[in-house]
Amino acid sequence: MSEQLRTPLKKPIWTLVVLNLADGFLTYWGLLAGAIEEANPLLSGLTPLAIFSVKLLLSACLAAFLFTPLVRLESRVWRYFLLAANFVYAGILSLHVIWIALLYL
Repeated sequence: MSEQLRTPLKKPIWTLVVLNLADGFLTYWGLLAGAIEEANPLLSGLTPLAIFSVKLLLSACLAAFLFTPLVRLESRVWRYFLLAANFVYAGILSLHVIWIALLYL
């Protein structure tokens, strides 16, 4: 059996980890540059470094799922949930690209 068949959720989880890290870095950068404000009400009262730390910790927790039996589940519900989360983060990163373009162009 191939690696993909044994771990069907591995790629969506890795993608979410990478997207979350990119979001954390770009949010940190944007907050320091004064180009954006944190829109998440749970994080909006924190400093840029604290927000980046929370997002880094979240990415580490998500990456930890790669070493659990979760990656071997063949559940459509989990797969669709992870794909939806990846699309949300892709949309957020698109917003980051827009403010970067507006700030530096």
